[in-house]
Amino acid sequence: MTTLDISFTGIGLWGRGMTGYPEFTQGVQRDFAGLQEAEFLSPKPEAIAPRERRRAGLTINIAVEVAHQACSQAQVDISQVPSVFVSAMGDTAITDYMCRKLAQPQKMLSPTKFHNSVHNAPSGYWTISAENREPSSFVGGFTHSFGSGLLEAASQAVDLGKPVLAVFYDIANAPPFAELYPIQETLAIALVVEPQSEQATTGSLTPLNASLSFVERQPGEVESTPKCEPLAQFALTNPMGPALALVEQFSAAQQGGLRSPNLRFAAAPHAWLDVQH
Repeated sequence: MTTLDISFTGIGLWGRGMTGYPEFTQGVQRDFAGLQEAEFLSPKPEAIAPRERRRAGLTINIAVEVAHQACSQAQVDISQVPSVFVSAMGDTAITDYMCRKLAQPQKMLSPTKFHNSVHNAPSGYWTISAENREPSSFVGGFTHSFGSGLLEAASQAVDLGKPVLAVFYDIANAPPFAELYPIQETLAIALVVEPQSEQATTGSLTPLNASLSFVERQPGEVESTPKCEPLAQFALTNPMGPALALVEQFSAAQQGGLRSPNLRFAAAPHAWLDVQH
């Protein structure tokens, strides 16, 4: 069985009650009490000019915001890091708009919404804001998106021998998309993944070392969720929610606390991505 030895060196995140890793660590200290009552604040990434930010929409803004957060924490050169963008549903708000417009007799589409409709639009805004010309790819795996996207980023980091930025995001949706895959909460998480070595970028926090492997699912096994109950409930509201279990482990590593020996994320219909610490 092939394993990928990597380090997580930077984290960015945005969701209700979580507008960055510092706020996440504060939530851990109080067991995320009051998370359900917290207000969702729309991100305003400074890397995007205000006019463009208004036109970009929530999906792009939230992805770009967490991407810059993670790279800043890992202290990597934003112009030199390859990236992997991951979403289960893409920008359902724009997809719904386009489908409704195209169903009308006069098929008039907003040029701005049209160019923001493609799955790699967040990647495009990120690379422009970071003046980045490194390769960037998109992964969409429906219910297996987080695990398959993390596997892609880790594979690239080990193969290239350099840090790779992985950005995971999905926005809350409404019918008819909610009938296919209900998403109650908007959430974005970015991870800087590096090949494990003594020379790995340390950034501002202690790296979380891990070994990743692709293993067959066994009957009765379930995907990992955060240990904190309010956070675990929140994780169920978004396809990228499983990533919160990994962020929780990262936070525990910084505090020297107890950690699970391994996490498992769905990466294919019959396979796990096994993350051992």
